[in-house]
Amino acid sequence: MSKKTASVYFLDAVCVDPDWLYLSTQLEDLDPDETSHTRMSILDLTQPARWAYHDYDDNIVSVHAYRMAKEELRDGSRYAALGKHGTVHFNERNEPTFKEVIPGAGMTNGNFGGLMTHIRLIGDQLWACGQHGQVYRRFGRDDWRRADEGIRVFLNPSECAQNIEGMLDKMNSAPMLSCIDGSSSDEVYVVGLGGYMAHFDGVAWNRIDLPVDEHLEWVRCDGPNDVWVCGFNGTLLRGNARKGFKSLSGVDDHQTFVCLTKFNESVYLSAEEGLFVWNGKSIAQVRSNLKPELQDAWRVDHVGGVLWSVGVNDISRFDGKTWERFDHPDNEPIGE
Repeated sequence: MSKKTASVYFLDAVCVDPDWLYLSTQLEDLDPDETSHTRMSILDLTQPARWAYHDYDDNIVSVHAYRMAKEELRDGSRYAALGKHGTVHFNERNEPTFKEVIPGAGMTNGNFGGLMTHIRLIGDQLWACGQHGQVYRRFGRDDWRRADEGIRVFLNPSECAQNIEGMLDKMNSAPMLSCIDGSSSDEVYVVGLGGYMAHFDGVAWNRIDLPVDEHLEWVRCDGPNDVWVCGFNGTLLRGNARKGFKSLSGVDDHQTFVCLTKFNESVYLSAEEGLFVWNGKSIAQVRSNLKPELQDAWRVDHVGGVLWSVGVNDISRFDGKTWERFDHPDNEPIGE
């Protein structure tokens, strides 16, 4: 994805309430392949000092926020941030509280589980997914358990030293999961590369046949029967595991949609070219009347009647009538 000159660019984001956004950001002058570091930023429009941040010595790939009163927070922490090697960092507002490590995840300390990609609250539990079909479920403090029997592919290079071709075949067959969501612990979906989608009914995982074989980037459950999926080459799917999925894309839709959310009966989709919306008939680009227009879109989320769009370095909010842009303090203001 193209980037304008900036001090940080945005990796993931989630809105806590209409005035509160949590982001993971990467410093421009640090190579994430060489340095384990992520700056976590918090935008709270109710505070005189709107922005706050703290740093993690980790490469954060996905963030989550509990949308509830402070006294109702599990473990006293509002946010969870997933690192690519399976460390989960918890914090309350801008104060890191504790961290956990998902056993067997990642590619460090002798693990060959594969990199992690996404964390999501399903029911009252955190779930996380990653490469090679990894899925984990959190039952309590420091209690992460595998939940991927039937889709997980285990790779051990030492066992395949004499059979490189077999190792490569096994790697190619392993699901590379990009996103997880569900409406309950017995209605869970994962999506990934090559049109991979599977459904967990509380007992077992089952692969879902889809009308496309494009890479899938995001899945969102708007209840157990209304599941949305987006991905490469304009892919937008709607359906469920029982009735199947229907493609809603048109012949002119070729964008790579990396995220989606349903807001005010429309489905908003993030892409490098900007923010798009499916209005029930077709997909069209959103015109915000901001100057300049939305630069791009990477994550889109909503809560309490407000939609947030976060691009590589463009943050904007829509209240159903008007768009407003917010500049990150580490970056040059957009348009200047």
